[in-house]
Amino acid sequence: MNALFRIVILFALSLSLSACGGGGGAPADSPEVAVIEAMEDAWNAEDLDAVMSYYADDAVISWSMGTFHGKEEIRKVVEQYINDFTQDCRNYVQNGNTLTYECFLQARTGSNTSLEFYETVIEDGKIKSDTFTGADRNP
Repeated sequence: MNALFRIVILFALSLSLSACGGGGGAPADSPEVAVIEAMEDAWNAEDLDAVMSYYADDAVISWSMGTFHGKEEIRKVVEQYINDFTQDCRNYVQNGNTLTYECFLQARTGSNTSLEFYETVIEDGKIKSDTFTGADRNP
């Protein structure tokens, strides 16, 4: 009976950890994660207007190509790169309204994959800041 009880407890624990994306991760149903995932879907669909709908008017992004302030500047850089690659973001870790995570980027031609790391602040359901924190060009 003790062995069965331990198995049931271990199974329940493993289910609870997987529901949260693993130990220490963000809850799968976190509103902040939902914003990033919806923006990612819009990016992968090459829907510029939908991507921009996830950014606050006064958002700031600091990506490898520079720092951009406000939706107008952000729109220009997104427009420049949206057709070049797809994103697959995962491994979210949440601290309040701040997420850290990784994104696999793949050229739409199917070649050239990279792994990039980000820290993003979400306020009122919008991306307030998005900061590139590093990359692994050979994932």
